[in-house]
Amino acid sequence: MSTLPELEAEMHRLIAQAQARGIFLRLLGGLAIKVQSPQPMHPSLERKYPDIDFVTNKAGAKELLDFLPDMGYTPNKTFNTLSGDRRQLWYDEQWGRQIDIFIGDFTMCHTLPLADRLHIEPLTIPLAELFLSKAQIVQLNRKDALDLLALLLYHEVGPGDASTINTDIIADLCAKDWGLYTTISLTAQKLRTLLDEAEIGLEATEAQTIKRRLISLQKAMDDAPKTLAWKMRARVGTRVRWY
Repeated sequence: MSTLPELEAEMHRLIAQAQARGIFLRLLGGLAIKVQSPQPMHPSLERKYPDIDFVTNKAGAKELLDFLPDMGYTPNKTFNTLSGDRRQLWYDEQWGRQIDIFIGDFTMCHTLPLADRLHIEPLTIPLAELFLSKAQIVQLNRKDALDLLALLLYHEVGPGDASTINTDIIADLCAKDWGLYTTISLTAQKLRTLLDEAEIGLEATEAQTIKRRLISLQKAMDDAPKTLAWKMRARVGTRVRWY
């Protein structure tokens, strides 16, 4: 089966075809934030999206071995043999694109559990996990910062998942993991500094909306009861690598 030239149309095709076969396939990354944003997106927050990133569960990962070749994709055999139980790489050779698929968890600077909440949204991972997948990046680059600003501009923070960045989920994960808490807090500070520098091109009211939501998120993280392990690790602090 041939792939489609337009990236977003191809993403929709893959999710629809996967759903028809009973495979959970959900989008993450910058394209997921674009899908969750009003169109057209704020011009100061727009960027290009070269590839597609997905998450599936362990059952879905096995099905992908037959599904993706049927959809027109070629596997990275070496990578998938070594790491295929955690992550897979596939190529759309016709259009020169890559699909990166995380299985069960999203692991970069930190590990985020995803498999149990793939049912929340029809196309993407939930907004809370989408926020965390970007905010957990220790060396935050400009495109990731723009993605986070877009997510925070268009979505309220608070309990629940209905078009909301779920603070209960974020606070709970951060209360169990001092390293994750620290990185998310540092990212929030970086975003506030970026907004204070006023070079992104947002209106003052838009910047204030994002700052208010960051403050609410930080308060939820700070107020959540912490585990003993969290408190012990906090005593060590950043003297020891936390990511």
